[in-house]
Amino acid sequence: MARHVFLTGEKQIGKSTLLKKVLDNYAGEISGFFTVRTKAFLQKGYSVHLFCAGEAAIPNEINLLFVCGKADDRTRERFDALGCAALAKCSARSLLVMDELGPHEAEAALFRQAVLKLLDGDIPILGVLQAPAERFWPEITHHPNVRMLEVTENDRDQKEIIDDIISFLQL
Repeated sequence: MARHVFLTGEKQIGKSTLLKKVLDNYAGEISGFFTVRTKAFLQKGYSVHLFCAGEAAIPNEINLLFVCGKADDRTRERFDALGCAALAKCSARSLLVMDELGPHEAEAALFRQAVLKLLDGDIPILGVLQAPAERFWPEITHHPNVRMLEVTENDRDQKEIIDDIISFLQL
């Protein structure tokens, strides 16, 4: 059974930065997804986009998940379509990245189901969960194959943590 690590902590504390540092020290193939919050798409506000691992991170209407601060009944559909498509590409890879999971996909049933199914699989997962992780994704925080790691400002840059994550994931 695979081992999985999910990073959690305060907003803007460096969870995704730590994830990227682990990936910089990883020589194998990755799959999965990255979400990016940006002003580059709207110019007057932030939007969040989902990109498959290895794909150019160019925000556009096709990879748009949601506009920050604006309710949208299509967010669930977008997470189900984009997220499930990204996760479906993971079967032959050696590490699955999920950067990041949070409250916006709470009602995206197909996406949630795909994420949870992968926790029982053989592919190691390195992910980021928005805090409070327990509230948004209790199925991940309580999963027997998941190690939760809270990232703080003091430890996010320590090489020992990066090495520990790589070792735990058996990369």
